[in-house]
Order: sequence, then C-alpha cells, then structure tokens
Amino acid sequence: MRLEFLEMPEEKLKEALYALERCEADHGLTFTVLEKDRAEAVLPVRKEHLNLYNMVYGGFVFNLMDVVAGVANICGGNVGPTVSGNIEYISSTKGQKSLRCVGIVRKSGRTFSYIDVEVFGEDEKLLSKGSFIYYNK
Repeated sequence: MRLEFLEMPEEKLKEALYALERCEADHGLTFTVLEKDRAEAVLPVRKEHLNLYNMVYGGFVFNLMDVVAGVANICGGNVGPTVSGNIEYISSTKGQKSLRCVGIVRKSGRTFSYIDVEVFGEDEKLLSKGSFIYYNK
C-alpha cells in the first residue's frame, strides 16, 4: 500500500499500514483509491455474505462501511477506533456481484473525525449511505 501523502510519525504510520493490510486480508476488500481524506474499496459478494433473501446481510454492509470509514480516517492522518456509526439502507443489494464503498473525511479535529460513507452497486446505484465518528488517538 502506498501512503506517501501521509505525514505522521513512523510508529503511527506502521500502525496505519498494519490496519490497512488487515482490512484487505480479513474482509476480502480491495482498496482501489487511497488519497488524502478518501478511501474506496471493492468487495466481491460471496455466498456467505447473503441472507435468506439473497441480499447482503445488513450487518455486513454496516461492517464494510465502518472499515472503509476507518481507512479514510487513516488517509486523513489519524488512527483510532469507531465512536459511532449511522447508516441508511436505501436500496436492495439483491443480485449485486460486487459492492463499491467510498469513505470521505468531512471534518478532522484533534479528538474526532467525521466520515461520510456510501455504498454503490455494480450499476453505480446508491445502495446505502452513512456517517461515522472516529476517536483520534
């Protein structure tokens, strides 16, 4: 992963890189954009992501959004845990073979970061949107 745009102490940068590697490895995401205050990832939808109605579990969508929001926060130069998250499920994920998630830091302060996140289907239709707050260590 390339994060040359980040200006943070070496120890914090190592923590950020480790977090990014774990996100891809643990969640099956591929990050396609990592830039200042912005992260984008694609998730191939697998059978284990689907509920009884052949839609991606709502909790899994929430987790996807939280992970991408956290990486966007890293791209903003901060590392820390989620304080709160709120999402709206706008449209069904039924039939989607992949989901694209975009996180953008709207405000970053000394203590908290505020990140907006959106999930799109393959047809670029907005499926979910949300906002997250992160505590900056």
